Amino acid sequence: NIMEESDEQEFNCLDEATAIINDVKAHVAEIAVSSKLASSATQIYLNIRTIESATCCVEVSSRGFKIVSSQYDTIDEDKAMRSALLANGDEDQAEEEEIFETPYALLDKISPRYVESFGNQLCQQLRQLQQ
Repeated sequence: NIMEESDEQEFNCLDEATAIINDVKAHVAEIAVSSKLASSATQIYLNIRTIESATCCVEVSSRGFKIVSSQYDTIDEDKAMRSALLANGDEDQAEEEEIFETPYALLDKISPRYVESFGNQLCQQLRQLQQ
């Protein structure tokens, strides 16, 4: 049955998003599935606000994680706008659409304090293991 198959895929995409949210929510100010952008069986959109208060909308698909806007619930048609967040003023790099393999790589790029927060959590877990 084709209907059942597509439901299953969609379920997996949502599962993936939920797993990502649970994984990184301690290290971002806010993360949630977009309620305005339509999700499909193959892609879903996440709104993220970093510890530094930068916002972005991220497309999650089988290709990976791609920032589609610097605003919630938005897909920028203008690539230059969203690339500015990644390139930090480097125009040459702005042309290249950057797709990250993991949510960690993406956050690593846009949120310096994400790295710090994640590292601190690992240290705490190691300390607990030693007790």
